[in-house]
Amino acid sequence: DIRLENAILLGLENNPTILVQKLAPELSQAAVKQQKGAFDPVVTANVQRSENKSQRQLGTNANPVDLTTTQTSFGAGISQSLPTGTDVAITTSMSESISSLYTDQYAGSIGMTVNQSLLRGFGLATNLASVRSAKIDVTISESELKGVAEAVTATIEKAYWDLYLTAEMMRIQAASLALAEQQFRETEERVKVGNLPDLELAAVAAESAARKGQLIDASSQHEQARLKIIYLIYPDEIGVWSRYPLPVDPPELPADSLDPVTIHAALSLKYRPDLIQARLNLKKQELVVVQTRNGLLPKLDLFISLGQSTYAQTFSSATPDFSSPFYQVSGGLNFSLPVPNRQSAAQLERVRVSRRQQELAVSNMEKQIQLDIRSKYLEVLRTRQQVVATNVTRQLQADKLSAEQEKFRVGKSTNILVLQAQRDFTSSQLDEARSVVGYLNALVELYLAEGTLLERRGITAFGS
Repeated sequence: DIRLENAILLGLENNPTILVQKLAPELSQAAVKQQKGAFDPVVTANVQRSENKSQRQLGTNANPVDLTTTQTSFGAGISQSLPTGTDVAITTSMSESISSLYTDQYAGSIGMTVNQSLLRGFGLATNLASVRSAKIDVTISESELKGVAEAVTATIEKAYWDLYLTAEMMRIQAASLALAEQQFRETEERVKVGNLPDLELAAVAAESAARKGQLIDASSQHEQARLKIIYLIYPDEIGVWSRYPLPVDPPELPADSLDPVTIHAALSLKYRPDLIQARLNLKKQELVVVQTRNGLLPKLDLFISLGQSTYAQTFSSATPDFSSPFYQVSGGLNFSLPVPNRQSAAQLERVRVSRRQQELAVSNMEKQIQLDIRSKYLEVLRTRQQVVATNVTRQLQADKLSAEQEKFRVGKSTNILVLQAQRDFTSSQLDEARSVVGYLNALVELYLAEGTLLERRGITAFGS
């Protein structure tokens, strides 16, 4: 035995499509970290040693003098790009130069360089666009997961009710066959006593055979429904296909009244996953416009470099000293601009047109969703009316069958009329069962169209 709620939870836990889609937000989160990595500080270090032996002419001395020089240097630094368009680097180094001819030299230095973009590449809006776009991708992937989960939930619900419906059809067809067999026995008794000719048995026997065929078809449909529900909710394991899940929840009609169609339409504009994704993609396109528009600006960078040097007679005394009188200061501006910059202008025009296309697509999607909601709403109303109508029809057909059977027993009706009444009664039972399940499926389709199916089922594991 399985309840509808358990079937949905099992399906969401084991469905392979859900398992695959659950990884998408993790991939998007990794992409966000990757984009943020552009602003991570970078640490550098270097060690270098060189030795050079050469000859030098000193003054008027005609004989060259051998010169051996050994140089050793150590350096370290840290640099970082900031989302404001600023590049900062701090470096420090120590070096020694030991010569066989000249006085040994020891030096240390520390410096800082700042490069600030003033036009192109300036500001948080431009430099954080990639990070913000990656964050939007995370939300999109979560919305896609919710959409897939809702679609799977709807499929499981309809499969659950299909399993119930096919079982009910089997029961109805079996009861119909039992009625035909009972009619055959009553006819056979009346033939034996001479109240009916032998020809009457042929019609009833043919009807019984036809109903056996209908029962076989109903059994096959139920088996197909069983296999489908197994595929949807159970993991792939040994013996899974031999399971016989039996739905225990009756198809009860919701007690609460249907909200006005305007409320369902408003909910769809807020919760519909594909509409949310379209709007988020439009936001991503707006970020592209911001980046591209900034690319039209000239490249104007301000740079400043500050340094302090220390000179000593020993290596240990050459550590960088901020109080040293020796310094370096430089600064300036760098400017560049492609003329007439047609590439950037064409790219901006292209992304603006693309954004306008997406705006129109979102507007059209909103309109299409409104139509979809109203169509689904009408289907709910139709199926609910059909439930009432088929219930009344089934009761009337039951009364008609009872009357026809009673008339047959007193000799005022025929087998043809009784069998027709049985067929009508069976058909009314099938119609009633189909109408109830059809109404529940129509509600599922309505909630799926407005994007609230998970919320209405109390499922919050997919961002609902």
